[in-house]
Amino acid sequence: MIENNTDTVSISNLVEDYGRLVSSICRRMIQDEETARDAAQEAWLEITKSLHSFRGGSKISTWIYTITYRAVMHYAKKEKVYSAKYVRDYFSQEEIKLPCSQDLDKRLWVKQMCDKCLTGVLYCLNHKSRMAYILRDIARLSYEEIADVLEHSPVSVRQMISRSRKKLQNFLKDECILHNTKGKCSCRMRKWVIEIDLVREYQELTQSIAEVNVFRETEEIISRVNYWRQFLYMD
Repeated sequence: MIENNTDTVSISNLVEDYGRLVSSICRRMIQDEETARDAAQEAWLEITKSLHSFRGGSKISTWIYTITYRAVMHYAKKEKVYSAKYVRDYFSQEEIKLPCSQDLDKRLWVKQMCDKCLTGVLYCLNHKSRMAYILRDIARLSYEEIADVLEHSPVSVRQMISRSRKKLQNFLKDECILHNTKGKCSCRMRKWVIEIDLVREYQELTQSIAEVNVFRETEEIISRVNYWRQFLYMD
């Protein structure tokens, strides 16, 4: 991980260390992939432009996530926040049909659809609570770092994340087979999840990595995107 001395820091080094998490934050905060990509690239443009002025007043990671927060909120605030009831009703609709394509990778399609569903679940949280939850339970930032990014006290951040966890746990327990294998969930993807035995992949990961949740598990199972790598001709 890069230290706070920016004299030896290059943008390519920063992308290697933080690119995937910045992309994950944007992807979880914004449902439309192209818009999420725009938010990530806006964040990296600002990081590139401002790196020379970074003086180490905070950890460079906190500085990067603060810029990402500001960039992504510019886009996220244009999207609606939904009630848990609305999201629950969406989950209970008829199952999603498998696309008719000879080139379809069924396993990958199921994983990607589940990933989109989980992002949709986060929309029952307001924008700031969603960001706080993502920074803690997906990016694994400390409460103090999150407090610096959101400009809140660590105490209020803890409370915000605790409430978000309870809300998401209550929802996923009833609706998501990946979270509750014994639950009578009504997920639109249930048939396909069972058919490719995606549940087993989640169970195996949970057994091998301590203290993971369904959102972090998805980050491991789905190939994580790095929206900025292609721009830098690193892929």
